[in-house]
Amino acid sequence: MLSVGKLSVKRNRIICISLILLLVLATVTTVFIMTKKTDKASKYVFGEQALKINGKIVETSVFLDEKNIFFERNKGNSALMQKTDEDVNDLILEEVIKKVLADDYFYNDSGYKATQKEVDDYYNKYVKPSLEGAGGEGSSISQGLDYKSEAEYKKDVELYILKLKSVPAIAKEYGISLDENEFNTKYAEYTKQYKDKPKSIHPKDEYKEMMLVREFSVSDKLNTWLDKLRSKAKIEILEPSLKAYRLYKNGEYSKAADEYKKAYKKYNLSIYKDKEKECRSKD
Repeated sequence: MLSVGKLSVKRNRIICISLILLLVLATVTTVFIMTKKTDKASKYVFGEQALKINGKIVETSVFLDEKNIFFERNKGNSALMQKTDEDVNDLILEEVIKKVLADDYFYNDSGYKATQKEVDDYYNKYVKPSLEGAGGEGSSISQGLDYKSEAEYKKDVELYILKLKSVPAIAKEYGISLDENEFNTKYAEYTKQYKDKPKSIHPKDEYKEMMLVREFSVSDKLNTWLDKLRSKAKIEILEPSLKAYRLYKNGEYSKAADEYKKAYKKYNLSIYKDKEKECRSKD
């Protein structure tokens, strides 16, 4: 026979479980109502038909990749947590624009090509072994990205080879160089690190190209170069909420209000209606 105390505990547990079930049901119902009301979940895909550069629509996958890379790079960044969704999406949009401009240059304007043999050789020698093990170039290339196939991996290997061929000359043009003594020291350390895997060691001249790519990519000259590419490109932000926020940041409140109005009409989210009102009041 159960005691009064045990009955009380049992009753409390039943009450708690019932409350939890009610909360879950309420949450699910709320999500369902919000989804049905706004249709946001079914209609909105980040980056879909959002950007056109030089007459070409940027693929949604580029936005998703850059979004993954962005959050991978900013793990533990407390300042990022303080930013609004609009702030974050605008930062990702900027990264997408930079990537598309740079990639277009490497593929179409650099004057260099990467043969299939070069890609296969590089992948098989440097990338594949590290994927089968741990760390190395494979994990570095794939950071923040979700490759579905070897072909996708090799596409980025092709791009990296184009960078190795192109960037040293660009770096030189912008005054980026390596100190020979420091480079020799780094290369000696690098070869020592991989002494047990001599086949995975890059030749000295190729390693120098890798270091130049790295130095240029972390220098302020990268943005100077990208600004030059941007000045020659036609960039069109098509997605209304992204376009609205960019206009809002630039103080073009009347145009921003018009885009927020489009965003509200498209997604039926009250935040865009509120933002439109805010812009109208500033205009």
